[in-house]
Amino acid sequence: MRSRTSVTLLAAAACLSLGLTGCSSSSSGGGGATTTLTVAEWTNPGAIQFTEQLDAKFEKAHPGVKVKIQQAPTSNGAWGTLWNSLLQSKSVDVLGLAAPTQAGFAPSYTSLKPAGAAALIQAGQLVDLKNEPFMKNYDATEQAAAVGHGGGVYGVMAAQYAAAGAIWYKKDLLAKYHLSVPTTFQEFVDDCAQLKKAGVTPIFVSGKDGMQGGVWQGVENQALMAGKPAADSVKVSDDRADAFWKGTQSWTDPVYQDASARYEQVMKYIEPNAAGVAQLTAPGVWAARANDYPFLLDGSWDGAVIQKANPGLKLGFFTMPGTDTASANRVSLRPDLTWMVPTSAKHRQLAMDWLSMFSQPENYQQWLKLTGSVSTQPAVQNTGLDWMDWLNGHMDGAFQQLANPWVPAGAPLDAAGPDFYKLKPIGGDSVDTILNRSATAYRKSVKG
Repeated sequence: MRSRTSVTLLAAAACLSLGLTGCSSSSSGGGGATTTLTVAEWTNPGAIQFTEQLDAKFEKAHPGVKVKIQQAPTSNGAWGTLWNSLLQSKSVDVLGLAAPTQAGFAPSYTSLKPAGAAALIQAGQLVDLKNEPFMKNYDATEQAAAVGHGGGVYGVMAAQYAAAGAIWYKKDLLAKYHLSVPTTFQEFVDDCAQLKKAGVTPIFVSGKDGMQGGVWQGVENQALMAGKPAADSVKVSDDRADAFWKGTQSWTDPVYQDASARYEQVMKYIEPNAAGVAQLTAPGVWAARANDYPFLLDGSWDGAVIQKANPGLKLGFFTMPGTDTASANRVSLRPDLTWMVPTSAKHRQLAMDWLSMFSQPENYQQWLKLTGSVSTQPAVQNTGLDWMDWLNGHMDGAFQQLANPWVPAGAPLDAAGPDFYKLKPIGGDSVDTILNRSATAYRKSVKG
């Protein structure tokens, strides 16, 4: 989910300073006053629309309570500035942040300090929700992997998306050229070759904002998880991170060489001017060109944007098969928006009531439809969107996207893995140059 404005407590502060008891705020609406419950999330059209709808229901069920949304876009650091400000001023009750996942908590031997939501959890600034009744609606293992620490669960991971290797497609174009959704990597590149031969540019992608990296990450994730149960994804990530830190694995290892070779094959079929395409406009541009670009490299969060740009488009979605073994080509899911309650929340019980209402299956079903999220509630499936048919049919074996190895603060970008802005064809560097640069940068950053 990409992409939330606000209310102050000046009136309440004025009442306190003047000692006017008739101005006191009450959740029951005593004396005609209102209590303001503040919910903050980054700007995402579908998520904001749902939150506004839920807030109206909540206010009706809680006379005297007003729910106020605080929002800001993720671009240019606006969202980070807002949520930090809200926490510092202790003026937010329900806060939507990206799930930290277990990668946010590096072991003590690394001396790495957590950041973002992980830092808030470690500092005791978020409420443990593990034993709240509404948490029974969610998959306990998924929630612990996304936002668990030390036995507690410090949020409700409400959204997750297919990101690594995620591909949108135009059903009519595939049908026109007698193609079906590929199940192996070779089938996918063969389809691209056939489309190109027919005079169609197979793939549209925002090379300006690095969306091409999803190809490499999709191949890498499926290769590393091949033959392993979905529940092992956290262990696979941790084991790899430990091996990287200790120098027994490197970005030049065969699995990354193979991922890079497959990446190069796919990149032969992208829009020639992809380096200038911005993520903000890519979904809409792709949707409008109904007779070209059968595939779009983009996360599953952009369904609403695509359909708004071209409501008549018959839209499909799948995860690119990264290997030539069909059974190994599973969906990897990236945890996303997670509702958290700061320990400084002025209306903690109302915050719990709001989360309880959010978690009711009929409300959560609407959240899924408006955000395009893959469900995090086992008993609820996203059936409100036609393009979800493939995902709904391929959730068996789906796993949490692997986290990158731990990287010290201040390390070069290359240390975290290949820089897809520099890698051909978006950049000018070869695969060998890119992988060797990443391996060297990682070792230097760890040795410090």
